[in-house]
Amino acid sequence: MTDIDLRGGQIHRGLGIVARWPDIAIVIPSDPSHDAVVDEMLVNLEPNPASQTVIRAVNELLSSNRLHALGMVVEATGGPMAVAYGPVEVLSDGEVVLTGVSGIAKQQLSHQAKRLTIRATDYVEASEPIPPFDLRRGIAPGAGVTLIAVASEGPPVIAEPVVAAQPQQPVQEPAQEPVAAAAPPVVATPLVEPEPAVESEPAGVGPSPLVAASPSDPSPLSAPFKSVLLLDVPPVGGLEPLPLAGDGGPVVDASDKQVMVDGILCSRDHFNNPRSAYCMVCGVSMLHLTPNPVRRPRPTLGFIVFDDGSSFGLDRSYLIGREPSTNDGTPSRMPPELLVIHDNNDTLSRTHAELKLTDWTVQLTDLNSTNGTYIWDADNDRWSQLTAGQPVELHSGETVALGRRTFVFEGVSQA
Repeated sequence: MTDIDLRGGQIHRGLGIVARWPDIAIVIPSDPSHDAVVDEMLVNLEPNPASQTVIRAVNELLSSNRLHALGMVVEATGGPMAVAYGPVEVLSDGEVVLTGVSGIAKQQLSHQAKRLTIRATDYVEASEPIPPFDLRRGIAPGAGVTLIAVASEGPPVIAEPVVAAQPQQPVQEPAQEPVAAAAPPVVATPLVEPEPAVESEPAGVGPSPLVAASPSDPSPLSAPFKSVLLLDVPPVGGLEPLPLAGDGGPVVDASDKQVMVDGILCSRDHFNNPRSAYCMVCGVSMLHLTPNPVRRPRPTLGFIVFDDGSSFGLDRSYLIGREPSTNDGTPSRMPPELLVIHDNNDTLSRTHAELKLTDWTVQLTDLNSTNGTYIWDADNDRWSQLTAGQPVELHSGETVALGRRTFVFEGVSQA
């Protein structure tokens, strides 16, 4: 794994999006004028995009003047390449080394830095990270992220879920089914070579490309990377949307494969769960609004954070397990994504549980696992076991145990 991937990621409080994939970490502060196009970009990215794919998508928004702020760090030879544009700053060990207030700015950073921070500059709350989240992969709400070097500080410690008492793991003995060790995830090799550091660029008709990308090499390992301007590369066409799950009530739009659901709009035209008391985008109260249902594509419903810091956005359904598979033979137009979770204690079943998005809800179902699926009952200080095959709706903040692995569900709706 690369230096960027090995670093833990502490999320900073505030409006916006924090995303991490192999070789790249990116922060896009919330802006009413570009939130919709950013959401569209994230929907159209493949589930685990290469850094080159993300950079290409970002540059397409920059070249059309539809993106007004972002900060990111990309793995590169000689040290991470940092980029800032708009009210965003990048810090190395607490010192501001890059800001995008005067236009796009780029700078090569040192691998020796213990902490690298990307954050919005117009949120006071962005100055401090939120415990206990440690975003290693996926998309989460936030106004910044601090990447912590493993070599210098050790792996970030994930705080226990906030409950009335320390929960004891419900599993008494390991699984009895045969164990097949899961292969570690494949991490893409760096796709971006650094350009000379540029402090800032003068404002013009539009921002210049962020970093270079290869237009034609089928494999980054086949030849040394040659730097070219990304905007000289024909845009990638026909990117498939992320697989979004639908069942029963929601309607799948055949033209773009998005799940359409009924919701309501806040006073700033943000699409929300009809049960939300506050807008999940801008936080404005919705209690005084007259509900006028509208039908639009379903947004991300939240994310789950595992005990090792791995984070996964809930814009699709998941089958979770040691070696999950869809072996029921039933064809599905929009199958759930297979989420492989490593378990050194052999307590996870091959296909352990399902997280399914239905309308605006996230439902958890135990798939007849050997060691069971549990939800922590904070009121009674105990674990409640799910009945196999019976879905249970998850609520924001709840802790789930799959064997000896745990995750916390964080929903975006504010009921």
